[in-house]
Amino acid sequence: MARGPFLNIKAPKELLDRLDDYRFATRKPSRAEAARELIDRALKAFFEVSEPEPVRPGDPDYALTRARRRGPADPFPIREIEARLARFKKARVG
Repeated sequence: MARGPFLNIKAPKELLDRLDDYRFATRKPSRAEAARELIDRALKAFFEVSEPEPVRPGDPDYALTRARRRGPADPFPIREIEARLARFKKARVG
């Protein structure tokens, strides 16, 4: 019996056959893992070759891109969030 997450795909038989061929060639235990790896590879390749389009005055998104903050993002306060979450959980239980 298969373990892990199930993948229920409605796709043409030819595509599923290609997915199975890839799965057997790479020795993946499930279609889900094979599909996930193929999607990751495709997205990585897409973003490596795609370049951002320049936004010019008069374009619909010009005001949005100009208003966007361009500085570095602040670090995510994970310890504060974990502490607050622990307090909320404690308050719910107690």
